[in-house]
Formats: sequence, structure tokens, C-alpha cells
Amino acid sequence: MPTVKWAVTFLILFSLRCPGLAVHLVDQDPEEPRCTDCKSIQSKCSISKSGMFCPNKLDKQKIQFSKGYTDDAYDLKDCIPEKYTLSDPIEDWCCLWSPKIGCQQLAGTHYQNQTDWEKTCDICLTSCFCDENTESGMVKFSPMSSWWTALGILVLLLLRSHPLQS
Repeated sequence: MPTVKWAVTFLILFSLRCPGLAVHLVDQDPEEPRCTDCKSIQSKCSISKSGMFCPNKLDKQKIQFSKGYTDDAYDLKDCIPEKYTLSDPIEDWCCLWSPKIGCQQLAGTHYQNQTDWEKTCDICLTSCFCDENTESGMVKFSPMSSWWTALGILVLLLLRSHPLQS
């Protein structure tokens, strides 16, 4: 029975070198992107517009405007706003937001191999365009409002240095 002995030795050595392999083989299909459960951060962020952020440029190209139809290839309605669709699986992570779904995280195939990937929604609080971060009280301005603010300050400075004469 040297064959059984060699097989058992091989399995023991293999499992010692790859301890996490058994866990990943039992998990769901790693080729599928999945929604991270971001319920814990919803009370921290109020949202009035839709948008997305992906740190990986290739992943960003895979999230496109839906053009009036929804792609049911993946069941991701909990984390992808209606105006977007996913053309191919992403590798890393993306943050998506809308008034309807709040601030959400989409976990890609490579990102799901991390041990605590389901508990990383907080990284989206800095990426989602929250009108107000209710935890810190910080209110964000849209890029357009910041231009108007800068223009107003510039006008005030100009009026102060060159007063209008009547």
C-alpha cells in the first residue's frame, strides 16, 4: 500500500502549504462580482445624485451607462444603480451610489480573495458623493458650486482692491 501512503503524505503537505485553498474552493463562484453588505454605512451618508468610483481603470470601463435596458447577467441590483450596467466581471472593487440604493460597494473577483472583503464598505465613504457625511457633519459641495464660490470670493477681492466710484 505505498500508493495510499504517498497520497496521504501528498495531501498533508499540500494542505500545509495552501491552508486557505479549501476555504476558497467552498466559497461561491469566484468569477462572479458580488455586492458587499453596506447597510452599516447607509446612515453615515446622504446622497442626492448617482455616480461611481473605481480605483482600477479597467474595472471602470466595465461599468457603463445602461442605455435604457438592464443586463441580468449578474444579480447586482442591490449595489449598482439603475443607470449603470456591468459588461464584464471586475477584478478589484468599485463604489457606486444613488439616492435609491445609497453608497454601495461592488467586490470583484480578485478582491473577494481578501479575508475581510465583506467588511470594507467604509472605503466607499470617501468615494461616494455624500451630500453630507452625517457622522462627521461634513457637507460636500458639488464641483460647480465650488467654482461659483471661488468666483464670488474673487469678485469680492477685486471690489475691495478697486472700489467702484460713483
